[in-house]
Amino acid sequence: MRKYLDLIWLRGIGALKADTKQSYLGMLWWILEPLLMAALFYLAFASGVRGGGQSGSSFVYFLLTGLFPFKWTASALTASSNSLINSKGILGQTYLPKWIFPSVANLTALIRFAFVFPLMLLLVIMGGYEPTSDWLSIVNVILCQILFNLSISFFLAATVPLIPDLTHVVPLIVMAMMFTSGIFFDISERPEEIQAILRLNPFVTILEGYRDVLLHGRTANLSALVYPFIASISAFAAGIALLIRFDRYYPRALP
Repeated sequence: MRKYLDLIWLRGIGALKADTKQSYLGMLWWILEPLLMAALFYLAFASGVRGGGQSGSSFVYFLLTGLFPFKWTASALTASSNSLINSKGILGQTYLPKWIFPSVANLTALIRFAFVFPLMLLLVIMGGYEPTSDWLSIVNVILCQILFNLSISFFLAATVPLIPDLTHVVPLIVMAMMFTSGIFFDISERPEEIQAILRLNPFVTILEGYRDVLLHGRTANLSALVYPFIASISAFAAGIALLIRFDRYYPRALP
């Protein structure tokens, strides 16, 4: 197990180094990309759909605390879904447990978020939201999101090689998550029947956890995180079961 964890670390760092060499700005893109996304969506939504009727200023931070965590999850899921397919060459040459590949994708996404997260905190503080001891509870939200990302990643990595058409579906799933998670609007302001449907998405609770802590000065609600935790454990169990069941089959099934 130790050698596999070392391999995940080495491949994750290697992927980050390769990523920074593919552009002139390198690591700076990790920060610029979510900022540019936030600016774009602010221009698109600030004149119309606003989170809970907030003022333009408060909507900026409402948007930032939704987009930054979402970008982390979107990157992890997108990369993980094709992680086995993109590693066909390696799998054809040597045996490796298949859970290694989505784990590498999650590690690289996590490291990128580790660079972006302090910037998000700084922007929130500059917006007038004063840090309190309750901010320490954001760790619980982050840990829940790590589990969520890894679990869904395992499931996608396990199923996409078996059903190649899912390659075209995953981007649509990520897009649907973006527009239904409450990144651009306050779900609590919607009719109760709509809220009930939207909250079936576990990521909604995770985003609300960030905003409760950073924007509303509350301690992260652990009871609210139970649902995404259970959903993540279920997806993890299904994903790891598939990865083990088809472990020897994947190299032959990969296109």
